[in-house]
Amino acid sequence: MRALKLGLGIAMCSALPAHALVQAIVTPTTLTTFEGGTTVQYAVTLDDSPSVGETVTVTPSSTDVTEGTVSAALTFTAADFDVPKYVTVTPGASGDGNDGDVSYTVTNIVTATGGTASYNGASANSVSVTNQNVDGVATLTVSPSSGFRVIEGGAAQTITVSAGPDVTPTNDVTVNLSTVSGEVALSAASVTLTAGNGYSATFTITANDDAAVDGDLSFTVVTAAADSVDPAFDGFDPVDVVGIAEDDDTLPPPPVNAQSIPALGGLGLAALGLLLGGLGVTRLRK
Repeated sequence: MRALKLGLGIAMCSALPAHALVQAIVTPTTLTTFEGGTTVQYAVTLDDSPSVGETVTVTPSSTDVTEGTVSAALTFTAADFDVPKYVTVTPGASGDGNDGDVSYTVTNIVTATGGTASYNGASANSVSVTNQNVDGVATLTVSPSSGFRVIEGGAAQTITVSAGPDVTPTNDVTVNLSTVSGEVALSAASVTLTAGNGYSATFTITANDDAAVDGDLSFTVVTAAADSVDPAFDGFDPVDVVGIAEDDDTLPPPPVNAQSIPALGGLGLAALGLLLGGLGVTRLRK
């Protein structure tokens, strides 16, 4: 009975299509933009090497090109399957009236040619995108608020918080900033938008260069509800900032075991000779 179950298990596994065993990895799967704002990105890699001679194509497609368009398809081979490649999402322009914040989806279709085409039809998560409306309303935009990476020991990411563009504050607007992540550090605990800076202020995010091999980790910077005597902006809660801190540490190579395999004694050689003899090997050298 056990042999029968094992045989059935092997048969069921071999009956699975090749693409059911591999997938394209998409990170992050949630993005936020605002009308006429800066572009954002998401990364794509493959979870395993394609076969020799196989080319894998990941084709992004927006379900609402009036709210956001995407860059061209990505291709992978066995030589670069685990190197992140990026899809750029460009938000639609303002000027279409106060249509509110609009959500749409970017799908990622995986195809493959050559080799065994093991990735043809493989799965890949879609990306949910929200494009914030800026027409005719008092609003605070955060750019970028998602779709970026900071590298340990690398350059800081500049974040811009702005009012408008259609409604200008009548007084200063302050937004407090905080994060519980140990992966990043902020250049300021708050930003204040004033007439002197055009109601636009910046802060930076820097990845902490630790020695831990902890992989790439997501982090969140909380942008608190705004404080202002202007009632149109007081209490307005800007979108939080979500990014990825990219690890620059790697595991050390495993130690080389210089100890040789111990030599077999006479009894050991005799036992091994009997075993090999049963397998049809009749001569064993010392």
